[in-house]
Amino acid sequence: MNMRMDPLHVKTPPSQGQESGLLRVVLATQSSAHAFWLASALGDAAQVVPAPLDAAQLQPLLVASGLGAVVVDFSAPSTEVAAMVVAEVRRQWPGVALLGAGSPADPASMLAALRSGVVEFVDWQASAAEAGSTLKRQLLARPALAAVNESDDSHFILPLLGARVGMGVTTLATHLAVMLQQMQAHDAQQASHPKAQRKFGLPQPSQSHEHHAALLDLGLPARDGLLYLGVSGSFSFADAVHNLRRLDATLLDSVLDQHASGATTLAWPADLSKLREVSPASATSVIQTLKPLFKAQVVDLGGLGQVDFVVPVLREASQAWVVCDQSMGGIVSTAQMLKELESKGVDRSMLKLVINRFNAQAGLPAKELALRLGLELVHVVPDRATALLNAASCGQLLSESMRGDLFVTSIRNMSRGLLGSPLKDEVVSSGVLSQWAKRLRRGA
Repeated sequence: MNMRMDPLHVKTPPSQGQESGLLRVVLATQSSAHAFWLASALGDAAQVVPAPLDAAQLQPLLVASGLGAVVVDFSAPSTEVAAMVVAEVRRQWPGVALLGAGSPADPASMLAALRSGVVEFVDWQASAAEAGSTLKRQLLARPALAAVNESDDSHFILPLLGARVGMGVTTLATHLAVMLQQMQAHDAQQASHPKAQRKFGLPQPSQSHEHHAALLDLGLPARDGLLYLGVSGSFSFADAVHNLRRLDATLLDSVLDQHASGATTLAWPADLSKLREVSPASATSVIQTLKPLFKAQVVDLGGLGQVDFVVPVLREASQAWVVCDQSMGGIVSTAQMLKELESKGVDRSMLKLVINRFNAQAGLPAKELALRLGLELVHVVPDRATALLNAASCGQLLSESMRGDLFVTSIRNMSRGLLGSPLKDEVVSSGVLSQWAKRLRRGA
């Protein structure tokens, strides 16, 4: 069998591995015997690059192109060092596929590897075929995910920003995620069932429960989106960070909570001390990993004042919506947030303005507010606080209790626009605003 392996502790040039068409498997170990054994197990499937059990020395190997996976050797007496290496690699490079290696004859090393959160365990006492199969599963998963990301640009991420708590971002985000799920499920059902079949009364398929839209409830107050949707959120965003390489359709079905519409939810953990475990890099890695699994990700970032966390998320999106109301505090806070984002290199042109809880009889007119903030106005949402409160008191979204409400119409227009099929009269106009004013005067 041909073996591909670099000399122990010798760095691989960035281009090596890519030129040969092989992915690289970095093995962090103190044993040259284990390196030769793994190279034999993989044969021509991948190139094995041995390296020391040291996160700093691993760095050039992890950032070079062609990386397939990293195997960390937990064999005694290096078990504790190996656990620290895994923790550091996960913190700095959350998207890397990490595998542990050791022997079941040494239970301490095997347990340490599993507790560290590695995605697979390579048994040094197993056959070469078994070890090769374990690693090849991970190597095949990586290019498959990349292919999905590159081949389908219809999957989008929409962050919703709110400069302060209480701007109504979560209310918009929850309604929008559910509406996107329902519309896409309906469209999928219509596409799979010709009009003639519906016309002649032939059997219709049951409502689609495929994953179309997800709500990432990452705003403050924490987990309010879960309350609006009536889900528990036992599997949190922090759990997703720790199980990044396991995030696939199977895991979504088994651990992520769904609203009755089918919209999937992922929120901060109930124990907010765990937020320290979520870095900006790890958050964006979760969003990137989820992208091929959902056509739409609505990311609620309302009230989250940590610009350093927000900016990497914005870089994953083609546009983001800045939600602001007519209050003086909201306008001033939003202007300050925009300055901070610009200072971090965010292009203002990708930020679009959504005026929430708009009252045509009070406050600044919509166009003047947009002019003051220097943002393109894309949506104006009427003030329907009483109707929203009544629906929430009954444990429902307003779109479930009053489908014809002006707020729900706005959400429907937003959703169709995002999906590429805007409804007629969707563009904000003085006629629409005057219509809202008339209804408000009638006490609607």
